[in-house]
Amino acid sequence: MPALIANHQKAEVVAKLKKVYSVMNQAVTMSIANDTWTQPPTDKRYDNDALIEWMNTALVPYLNGAKIYDTNPNQQFNTNQDSYPTLILADGSALTFNNNNQIHMIYDINGSKGPNRAGRDWFYFFLDYELSDSEYRMKTGRHFYPAGWAYSNAGNPDEDLSDNYVYNDRDKMIKFCGEYANGASNTCALLIMYDGWQISKDYPW
Repeated sequence: MPALIANHQKAEVVAKLKKVYSVMNQAVTMSIANDTWTQPPTDKRYDNDALIEWMNTALVPYLNGAKIYDTNPNQQFNTNQDSYPTLILADGSALTFNNNNQIHMIYDINGSKGPNRAGRDWFYFFLDYELSDSEYRMKTGRHFYPAGWAYSNAGNPDEDLSDNYVYNDRDKMIKFCGEYANGASNTCALLIMYDGWQISKDYPW
């Protein structure tokens, strides 16, 4: 029975990640086509009002049934993401946004439900909003994508941990997914995507 429950949970995780990846990239593509896609005010980092204004123009019209809250209504993260704007999607999942030179997001697949653990029900994504140098993303429609690096633990300088880009390095994806299961960033969604949208046997579940 525990194995069946775990398999069901893993299948739900993969399905939700694939769905939000598709839905968000489609929304960006439609926003670009309608000339409503603009760069968020990067000179106003952490300004929630400016970020919400941008979200209402560039994203919300293309996400049917999505609602914006100026702070996370569930107050569930063990990071400071609770204080940032959150999109509640039509299926009840949630995306919490942070504008820090780049749009960082925590995606919670089940909203207010637990266990509220990175790699289990919430995952990290980025949103690339610059179009001038994104010919590849314009062709592929990939603007919303899993986080691809892990930050150093508590900001301590550590050559093995700090700002490691792990694209195409599966060993590091597993390493940082496991080590940052309760931290501020991890690579779990990237690992699932890299493995062909599946949770492999060595995934640090």
